[in-house]
Amino acid sequence: MRKIFPFLKPYKGPLILTAVLCLVWTLQGMFLPYLMSRIVDDGIATGNMGVILKLGALMLGLAILSMLCALWTSAINAKISAGFSHDLTRGIFDKASGLGFEDFSKIGTAGLLTRSTHDVSTISMASSMFVNVVVVVPILIAGGVLFALLSDRVLALILLLATPVAFLILFPIVRHLDKLWKLSDEYIDEQNRLMRERLSGIRVIRAFDKEAHEHGRIAHATEEMAKYIIRANVRAGYVNPLCMLVLNMATVVMLLVGANRLQDPALMEAGLTAGGIIATVQYVALILNGVMMLSWTVVFLPHLKVCINRVTEVLALPDEPAETGDGTILGGDLVLENVGFAYPDSELKTLSGVSLAVKAGQTAAIIGGTGSGKSTLLKLLLDFYPPTEGSISLGGRPYETLGRGCVRDNVSAALQKGMVFEGTLLDNVRMGNPDASEDDVKNALDIAQMTEFVQSHEEGLQYRLAQSGANISGGQKQRISIARTILKPASVYVFDDSFSALDYLTESKLRKALNRHLAGKTQIIITQRAATAMRCDVIFVIEQGSIVGSGTHAELLQSCTVYREIVRSQLGGDAA
Repeated sequence: MRKIFPFLKPYKGPLILTAVLCLVWTLQGMFLPYLMSRIVDDGIATGNMGVILKLGALMLGLAILSMLCALWTSAINAKISAGFSHDLTRGIFDKASGLGFEDFSKIGTAGLLTRSTHDVSTISMASSMFVNVVVVVPILIAGGVLFALLSDRVLALILLLATPVAFLILFPIVRHLDKLWKLSDEYIDEQNRLMRERLSGIRVIRAFDKEAHEHGRIAHATEEMAKYIIRANVRAGYVNPLCMLVLNMATVVMLLVGANRLQDPALMEAGLTAGGIIATVQYVALILNGVMMLSWTVVFLPHLKVCINRVTEVLALPDEPAETGDGTILGGDLVLENVGFAYPDSELKTLSGVSLAVKAGQTAAIIGGTGSGKSTLLKLLLDFYPPTEGSISLGGRPYETLGRGCVRDNVSAALQKGMVFEGTLLDNVRMGNPDASEDDVKNALDIAQMTEFVQSHEEGLQYRLAQSGANISGGQKQRISIARTILKPASVYVFDDSFSALDYLTESKLRKALNRHLAGKTQIIITQRAATAMRCDVIFVIEQGSIVGSGTHAELLQSCTVYREIVRSQLGGDAA
């Protein structure tokens, strides 16, 4: 909860104003039954129309003032709720943006979506109810009991006996509600995850005719979510009718007792009046409202507790240290010594005993089959994760002494998935170097073999790309990613399977242009293609997380069985 309160601080003033307004209109409501009793006793009983009109006008004025205060309170609460919801959602987004990969994977994208929408909405709803619960409910219950005691102690005693019974009913109802809400929220996470998978893999699902299977998975998650939500809501639904039954029965008993007492002349002489009984019954109605509000609050608390815990879980995660490079330009020598790595919570190592050395200006290929550890090695080179064992050095300096900012200033990478963002072509490429001129961007696109694409559109560099590059092909996405990568000044350039969507002719032209542009720079090409690797200065063969061979193409054909099998399977021979 301590992580949530800071987001309420900007609304301290409006919350105080809301509390004052709630206090005013609640006290006004408490005063109305007294005025009604005076109208009955001093006006109707005596036939004094002047008293009736005077007190009636006062009641009308108080009712109108109470209504205005309530409307003003509702407007302020709406602003508080909307602003608090915005700030909390922004806080979760900022936190998610600063998380390390290990912490991000603990929550997952689907979990973050649910927390920043459904859970924030629930907490925001609670923030608008907060003042009502804290201010209005105690006044309604305590004030109602007090005024009832002042009006008629005997009838108030009946009320005091009935109120605890109503609260005792709540306990077994709300006892396990938090577990039901927690399970329902977990299945909402599951729904989000399945929906994201379905949307991102819609082509694969249709290609393999798996629509029915995917419908079944989502239907199961929906049914489970609905089951727990229905259970929670049904159980919570018992609260209102049961509490109303108890308190309304108390009202009936009070009316019966009051009617009998009015028949006793001694009590009438002692001051018992019909107005006092009416006032007491109205106080019961006020207390009933307070109990209903409190009961719904008690029912709502388990769900609120679950949502607060889920949001706090995100906000409490440590930020990845924001490190900015100092502009140091390092040499392109890259050395890995006995590097091993295992993902968090994994018992098996993904990489083990990886040692390789690439000299500045060399073009090195890392080749291996799917799941051999190539992309994991890239994550270590970009310092997304520290190696579990061994060390990595760049320009003769270990990564531990450089810091992530310096590493990423000196290493530019085109990742396996050519990510394209909604916006112009110019903006997408400039992500590699925001200070680059349009001529620099055009040159990078020319090297990436995208000039023809740019010239085919009237907008040129201002051509708008759809979200995730939905209006361009996979090969065009990869070439935009490559242009972005080479636009950034760096010592080492890494291309993670970045030519897989290109035909061999386009790849050949692009590689020649790259070699001219990056002459003297270190290139690391991670690939599954033997035709791509064979043109590099040195090749490292990775298999099951270990380097099983290194050398030139000709050397590996003689010395490395794994590499020879890759070449034969792809090129149909030794391809000397």
